[in-house]
Amino acid sequence: MSAGGRRLWLAGRAREPDADYRLLNRAVHYGDGLFASMRIEGGRLLDPRLHAARLLAGADRLMLAPPAGFEDEARIVDQLLAIADRLGVGADADSVLRCQWSAAGQTRGYGRERESVVLVEMFPVPDVRRPVVRVLPDGAVPLPAIPHVKSCSALPHVLAARQAGRLGVDEAIRVHDGCLAEAIASNLFFERGGRLFTPGPELPLYPGILRQRVLEAAREVGIEAIEGRWSADDLLECEGAFLTNSVRGLEVVARLEDRGLAETPVIERVAGAVRELRDADAIPIRMKRR
Repeated sequence: MSAGGRRLWLAGRAREPDADYRLLNRAVHYGDGLFASMRIEGGRLLDPRLHAARLLAGADRLMLAPPAGFEDEARIVDQLLAIADRLGVGADADSVLRCQWSAAGQTRGYGRERESVVLVEMFPVPDVRRPVVRVLPDGAVPLPAIPHVKSCSALPHVLAARQAGRLGVDEAIRVHDGCLAEAIASNLFFERGGRLFTPGPELPLYPGILRQRVLEAAREVGIEAIEGRWSADDLLECEGAFLTNSVRGLEVVARLEDRGLAETPVIERVAGAVRELRDADAIPIRMKRR
């Protein structure tokens, strides 16, 4: 090998970059890509069309072309079902599917073209929990660079998780300019006076798929859900609270700061309506495909 050739040092020894490493080169070096994490429940992929639409919108924002075979929502759903089947997802399986699109190319430097490659991984489902939550000081962690895109550059979320660990809690709520934003990888809702409140999408947060489902479900059952700018004091006066994440689902908060919280009738109604919406749109992995 010539002195100018490419080699790397990884896990204590020199290595030649293999084909897989080269394909993911830009995701590793620059976080140059985006992803979606989806729940498989009872052998069914939940919210597949919503995730497909988010992937396409995020790729457009990052000036990435969809990978070959993933050019529109229908193709994305078909591809994910087929890949999950090939990865051995059973008829009654519960799992997590993570789909990543990252920029193709192996050259060093920030410049690149629009082509992308896809990586799909399967993970176990996390344990069910009733999270204990604390509110972080304003600016305790940096803002995401592009908050409305689920990009591969997730260091602010990693740091929020580290802060929660130091505080000995499950989740930490990020605050920006005095306004509540989001939890580590979840959106926040709280109830006061029979109404739901959630930080608005104009704030530096990722408005997730399950957040969208909650807003839709609240309308269907006649519960007012208000998006806006809320302070930590607003949250601390709540009667109940929950977090939303496509993989973990709707998680009712057990303790907020030093207060114990319970699932209220309003939260119970919304959770039931969300489940109905997700069930209606779920697609079995082992279905007859086009």
